Amino acid sequence: MSSSPTRPSVERIRRATLVDEAIVLMARASHDQKLCEKLLAGHKRVLEAYGIKNLSSFRTDWFRRDDVWIIAVLTPDGERVLAGARLHPGMVANDFPLHQAVGHVDSEVGTFLEKIIPEKAYELNALWNSIELAGMGLGSEFLIQVAMAAMPLLDAKHLIALTSPVTRRWRAKHGWKLRGDLGKQGYFIYPKSSLRATIEHYIHPNYDGDVDPEVHQLMSSIRERPEDVTTHVHGPKGRLTIRLNLTI
Repeated sequence: MSSSPTRPSVERIRRATLVDEAIVLMARASHDQKLCEKLLAGHKRVLEAYGIKNLSSFRTDWFRRDDVWIIAVLTPDGERVLAGARLHPGMVANDFPLHQAVGHVDSEVGTFLEKIIPEKAYELNALWNSIELAGMGLGSEFLIQVAMAAMPLLDAKHLIALTSPVTRRWRAKHGWKLRGDLGKQGYFIYPKSSLRATIEHYIHPNYDGDVDPEVHQLMSSIRERPEDVTTHVHGPKGRLTIRLNLTI
């Protein structure tokens, strides 16, 4: 999902331009290739700052796919992408970026994926956010919540992710489960020798009872009205106005 190993430096935070309003949208990748290019460039830029230059999620073959969904956070004028992720489905195990990344390490990864594909599964990957959003209450967690909220709208049951030490801290709050049966007691050395990744799994609606009540309420409100909604989040640096539009 995301592989940033450390928090951003104080100097980078000082140089960042704060924003007080953002657009959060979800759409088919095929509808906007330029936005797909911006999302990929932002993801690469964030990870290259940490010396990570090659991930399975850096591929571009998804740009024109109708079945891949992108989640993007934009400035109010729509010109700059501040954060992003994508929901990537598969017809076979190797369609999923996480299988391309670690499937060769453990054949059971492919077996697991083939089992959940018939029930409709998406991988949440290429998750990143820019320094401009630091301290404003809209980080990677919000994009994860949008993806979870979208599951019944997409008529999907399974959401999976290959996570880093940073991103898997949200596991308990969001009701995800570690696939400890995969890899070495759940862990894979990826994307470099100093990092350990895990495969996390969310099943809708089976795991909804384990989701934090506040997160569950947000997900419910998004499902009830996924388009043309204005809401607000709060962080240490102030309030951020969000215009939410999930065109599913």
